[in-house]
Amino acid sequence: MKIFVVGAHGQIGQLLVHKLLDRGDTVTGGYRDPLTQTPDPEKNFRAVELNLAWPVSRLTELFTGHDAVIFAAGSRGKDLLGVDLDGAIKTMKAAEADDVGRFIMLSALDAEDPARWPDELHDYYIAKYYADEWLIHNTDLDYVIVQPTALTNDPAQGTITLKPQRPSTIPRADVADVLIAALDSNRHRETIKIASGKMPISEAVKS
Repeated sequence: MKIFVVGAHGQIGQLLVHKLLDRGDTVTGGYRDPLTQTPDPEKNFRAVELNLAWPVSRLTELFTGHDAVIFAAGSRGKDLLGVDLDGAIKTMKAAEADDVGRFIMLSALDAEDPARWPDELHDYYIAKYYADEWLIHNTDLDYVIVQPTALTNDPAQGTITLKPQRPSTIPRADVADVLIAALDSNRHRETIKIASGKMPISEAVKS
């Protein structure tokens, strides 16, 4: 499968690139600065410059020929409107214009329910809410939205729950594996919520 990772330099994005390459996919990584951010060259890997401030038409050119797009970009609070919201929506428009077969969206737990948003992440959740709403109601993309709970850099456990409670956590490495499992799954136009749990990722996500 030929996959474009938006946000390939992020913590989850870096994990995604390596995991996808390890299993034999052809990967294009989008980077703000490929000269300084790109990992060592690997087989079946290409790094390209990607700025989510670009117009949709330019993003569309980058996605041509790909089977799937995984949106794992984030501004870490520095540009929530430009990256987490508008950048996500432009990515969706470009993927749709290119007839990309699969779109995997990294979101946040309970983004659709303002009553459950953490106070300290309120603005971040606003961006995620409207990005997810656009994907659901304004595109025909074959998507899976993945909503993880609080992220950690702990070692991967390989197991999750699809009924997360607060407070809870999940390692970023497990989130990367869930995004890949969602890519391969029989889920279509669905949202899944995840935290660390006891069910193997492949079993939990497959359908």
